[in-house]
Amino acid sequence: MATSTLKQDAMLVSRAALSRNRGPFKLTIALTWVCDQRCKHCQIWKRPRSNELTPGEWRRVFRSGRKTLSWLDLTGGEVTTRLDFVEIAVAALEELPDLAMLHFPSNGRQPKRLESVVRGIRSARPKRLVVSLSLDGPPDVHAEIRGDADGFDRSVESFLRLRTLGVETYFGLTVSAFNLHQVDEALSALQSRIPGIGWTDLHVNILHESGHYFGNEGIARPNEDDVGQLIQRVMLERGIPRHPTHLMERLYLKLVSRYLKTGRSPIPCTSLSGNAFIDPTGTVFPCHIWDQPIGTLLDYDFSLTKIWASDRRRQMRQQVQSDRCPGCWTPCEAYPSILSDLPSTILGQ
Repeated sequence: MATSTLKQDAMLVSRAALSRNRGPFKLTIALTWVCDQRCKHCQIWKRPRSNELTPGEWRRVFRSGRKTLSWLDLTGGEVTTRLDFVEIAVAALEELPDLAMLHFPSNGRQPKRLESVVRGIRSARPKRLVVSLSLDGPPDVHAEIRGDADGFDRSVESFLRLRTLGVETYFGLTVSAFNLHQVDEALSALQSRIPGIGWTDLHVNILHESGHYFGNEGIARPNEDDVGQLIQRVMLERGIPRHPTHLMERLYLKLVSRYLKTGRSPIPCTSLSGNAFIDPTGTVFPCHIWDQPIGTLLDYDFSLTKIWASDRRRQMRQQVQSDRCPGCWTPCEAYPSILSDLPSTILGQ
């Protein structure tokens, strides 16, 4: 395991524990609604292109979070459809010298474009760059869900290109009613194309509904008992964690069963204490599930510090603490919550 990765993981843990309402430790930012696939379980692609913040405006946002931000998730839509995506990512790296991790997901549909994007971002020397490639099942299931006949093979090609570059790359599979019983087949199909790939290269999470983000209310919700059984088997297949990232995933997966029983976050949520979600227009939400905006960055001079100091942010944080939000257990919110009190989370299991 690379020493540098261990250092970045240690920084994430310490920053998560210290942020505590001082400012966001992690941001999930949707840079665009534009997507070149047509997924059944996600309706983002149906949204018209919004008035997206410019690279210069995002640079101001990143600069304002310099004292606390350590983790950025830049997402979409498909982020690589933005011709200025590299410019935005590089702005983040330049303005956030202590950024421990920069992550972005991609559907991998354009391998050459994705490789070019990654090379551009790496030119700014990120401390840790992680790319996750969407996967929904074996080739036929993946094609049916995403409306993309050769999407599976393109995603595999993207994986091979990025791994050849030495980039930390994984496949991300969201379990829905469309693919609940296809996870084993998905991994088998990958193994037939990629030598040595295994369960730890496949990040499994569960479908959530969101009106202001996915636009997928009432679509593809899987049977909870079946999901619980699947998650237990995935943990068994993954084995004992031998890497900090794998430990995080195990804690996330282990707590899925508690979430399925209650519909609530199984540990205290850090939304609006250490993390938040921002849409392409700069509207800030507690997370990508709760459709209650805090305000727009434009109204706060593109300053995270100012919006974090607002009465609206404090009031909504109190609602999160009182468990008066919709409740979720998505990785975007679960991981920073786990990191904010890692010892208690581990001991609680």
